[in-house]
Amino acid sequence: MTRNKRLSMWSSLMPYLGGKRRLCPLIFREVDRILPRKLWPGLTFLDGFLGGGSVSLYAKAQGFRVVSVDIAERSIVVGRALIQNSSVRLRREDILRVAADKYEPPAQVEQNYAPQAFTRAQARLLDRILAMAGEARDMARQGLLRLLAVRVALLCHAMSSVRTGTIHRLSSGEYENITPSCLKGYVEGLRLNRPDRLWKVAQQINAGVFQGEAQVLKADIVKLLPTIEADIAYFDPPYPGVTSYEKEYKIIDEILEGTALPVSPFSAKDGASMIDGLFKQAKNIPVWILSLGNAEVTLGELEQKMRGYGREVKATEIRYMHKPSQSSEEKRQQNREFILVGWDPDAELIHNPSLTTVAAQGEA
Repeated sequence: MTRNKRLSMWSSLMPYLGGKRRLCPLIFREVDRILPRKLWPGLTFLDGFLGGGSVSLYAKAQGFRVVSVDIAERSIVVGRALIQNSSVRLRREDILRVAADKYEPPAQVEQNYAPQAFTRAQARLLDRILAMAGEARDMARQGLLRLLAVRVALLCHAMSSVRTGTIHRLSSGEYENITPSCLKGYVEGLRLNRPDRLWKVAQQINAGVFQGEAQVLKADIVKLLPTIEADIAYFDPPYPGVTSYEKEYKIIDEILEGTALPVSPFSAKDGASMIDGLFKQAKNIPVWILSLGNAEVTLGELEQKMRGYGREVKATEIRYMHKPSQSSEEKRQQNREFILVGWDPDAELIHNPSLTTVAAQGEA
């Protein structure tokens, strides 16, 4: 895949807390050292925590058959729009339709979130997009429109953080009371009703639609793991001891799910203990990849966990910043990302990867 194609592909995804797009080349380089790239089209890649979709999308672009799992609808929306979808795209007529305000009675977003989280015009736009998604006959188009709604909601706010408490000042004209560094983002959000701006976002989303084989499942990965057949499992659970996804995306979750979600046990200070449950359930998968932050656990502790399940392990620590614009200098200096690759030395896939891949292709 060319560099320009990769950049275009990334534009389809929403900015996501903990997203891995910058780490994908490193992650898949480590896979290549165990299972050569030429074999990837015959292998199944499990992404156990779909999140913002970057790793699943990259795996699909590399030719893997992808199985993506998540428990949150915000992630499933990405999966249905881009990972599982190979051909359906947003059309300009879709954009012209949702951009036109027919002044219908207030719906969900306008009723519940205007003006405290969105201006009235923004809320009405979101309601129109979601209404069209509800009318869509196929899952791919529904996913694309719901992803468009999420992208628009994030773009309404500075630094893509949907919050109450500031945006209402746009409606009251109190621009001078908005932090200067955030004001431009809020003002740009006021222009999203314009068809040309909305179509630009739609084109970015369309750039992530390409051919590939994938399945998206809304489920608890720990419970589902024993039923999944895969060659590689990538685990990027919520990081222990840091801001939870459920807090960061509370309003998005309420809009998509109808309610806020309970905080994942992985996000607790002792959340690293949950990783043992993943490994126990994934014994049948030859190769594991784990990403985790350094807030509450060390690289050595994680390596010991993985080796405890009979895996050979390569562990890497790199400096990595999530949302650097919102992090203190101290945080930026301290933050580290751990990437561990563990493989079963006795697995047939490791000993004879070519034979295993040929057999799988023959069954298909």
